[in-house]
Amino acid sequence: MRDFQRIEKSEWQSYASEMKQSGLVRCEWLTATHNGGDFFEISMMLSDEDLTKNLILTTEIQACIDSLLDVYPSVSFHEREVAQMFGVEFIGSHDETPAFEIELSGFPLRRDFALATRVDTPWPGAVEPDETAKRRPSLPPGVLPEWSP
Repeated sequence: MRDFQRIEKSEWQSYASEMKQSGLVRCEWLTATHNGGDFFEISMMLSDEDLTKNLILTTEIQACIDSLLDVYPSVSFHEREVAQMFGVEFIGSHDETPAFEIELSGFPLRRDFALATRVDTPWPGAVEPDETAKRRPSLPPGVLPEWSP
């Protein structure tokens, strides 16, 4: 059985605590979706010990949310990954080490992050039906015009 629950940001920590007391003792994953600017949707999946019951919790935030490290200690890596890749701050987290041992300039999973290899790679667009036809070159998928040099 899998269930889905959207909650308010203010209920994030207390609802997670209630779910743990009700038997959902495992945090399987936690991730984010960047909705532009400082707006994100945070989602996580909780399950019982034998994985027969699952619950996906989601909430909308603006750049920061309470850490669930005290409720689900296994969420540590997931929170550090979301912090490093999206720039979301987890308030009350005592583990500040990066999830990955690489230096990143920015947050690569945000929608406004320019992937250098995509910007630098010429993109021919669709194959021309006729060699004499003129078409302005298109940008690679996912590249915004303001990113071009």
